[in-house]
Amino acid sequence: MLVDAHCHLSYHCSTTDEQLRSGHLRCVMSTNHSDWQVLKRMKADGIKKSFGVHPWYSHLFTLEHIDKSSHYNQVLEWKDPDEFNAIVEVLPDPIHLDTYIAQEYDSQLVTIIGEIGLDKLFRLPKITGFYIEGGGPLSRIRVKMSHQVAVFRRFCQLARHYGKPVSIHGVKCHGLLYDVCHEELMPHNVKICLHSVTASLDTLQIWIKEYGRSVFFSLSKWINFKDPNEGKNLVKMLPLKCILTETDFPIDKSNDDELADQLSYICDQIGSALDETADVYQLVYANFCRFIEY
Repeated sequence: MLVDAHCHLSYHCSTTDEQLRSGHLRCVMSTNHSDWQVLKRMKADGIKKSFGVHPWYSHLFTLEHIDKSSHYNQVLEWKDPDEFNAIVEVLPDPIHLDTYIAQEYDSQLVTIIGEIGLDKLFRLPKITGFYIEGGGPLSRIRVKMSHQVAVFRRFCQLARHYGKPVSIHGVKCHGLLYDVCHEELMPHNVKICLHSVTASLDTLQIWIKEYGRSVFFSLSKWINFKDPNEGKNLVKMLPLKCILTETDFPIDKSNDDELADQLSYICDQIGSALDETADVYQLVYANFCRFIEY
């Protein structure tokens, strides 16, 4: 059975359960309050539901009871006041994070906490102020890392409280990401999946040494095997029991056969890198089952 350990819904998903039925396992992320409203109602077979706030949407949430202007003034960093004021004009009122979690989190419904994490590179789209189809060109405005960390920590705490595994996004801040996980998750034996991981091999060795069988790496075609040789080198240094496969695609906007082809391609590349007769499909399935058990 194919496993997609990290995929998505589009922001304006209107696809029916019947259209999303698939013969393989899918761990569907939520990244914000909008896609969660759709995901939580889905009943399609093979879908494991995730609950989280992606760093790209972290500025839409507040940990304080303050007004809209004060919130965005605190969590965004900018140089041009006119550009900042224009972004604030189109952004919605912030959602109180603890209230959102209290109202929406359902331990019986949620398998994984995700997608959560940190991202040092992303900038806000000019037209909408957050990532959405038609968001327009990017502004020069970013979300402060301190706010990203605060939101990330809150979901790490949620994961450890309920004993849920986490699916993590990390871009250009792998040291800080590791430090937060080391503080919030490692002492509590929370299982971690680093999705489409781009950290150096030396950094990954640290994760493996410290977390052992509690850390997983989900590999994607377009990130980890963009250069097949680099992808194979990555596979060779990862413990077999830590490897997962993913598409990182919106399943409602993608052809199911094309997604299956991506997952099969990754499995074939893994098999080629290992140069063994091991059943990679069964290996990944067994790893996924171990990742989500708690």
